[in-house]
Amino acid sequence: MSSYGILITLSPKRLAQLAEDPETIEDVLDARHEQEIPGLLELGTLYEVLDALLSDRGRNPMLGDAVLARTGSSIGEGSPHVGHVLPPNRVAEVAKALRQLPAGHVRERATKAGATAADIAALDGMLAEITKLYETATQAKHAMMAIVVEDDGGADEDEEDDDE
Repeated sequence: MSSYGILITLSPKRLAQLAEDPETIEDVLDARHEQEIPGLLELGTLYEVLDALLSDRGRNPMLGDAVLARTGSSIGEGSPHVGHVLPPNRVAEVAKALRQLPAGHVRERATKAGATAADIAALDGMLAEITKLYETATQAKHAMMAIVVEDDGGADEDEEDDDE
């Protein structure tokens, strides 16, 4: 079983919906396969590598929030997917920290770690997308939610409704 990361910006309205009905997280995760969801960024399976390269696995708390929102409040406890939510002021702080990273930061660290050229390119692209997402969220004064989704290889296909 593998896992993958997702970041999603949360307007005050979307955040209120999630707080009121945490199962909305499941709806968003399902809907992303059928339609584009504004503010949603799929990080794929390299999210853990990017987190380690950026934050030394959370030792840098500001950059530790960039991928996993470690200091964020939990939402959706008890549901299959728990999100961690950063408030808008923390989103702005993370955006600033991402902007201040030296050029080639991830590329240099990934090269030292022995990553393949393809993975390095993917990590560089992912960092650029994350930085852009945080900038957009900061401008809109949105919160940010990080979710780690366990991929069970499709074992949880949609079940038929029992409404009949």
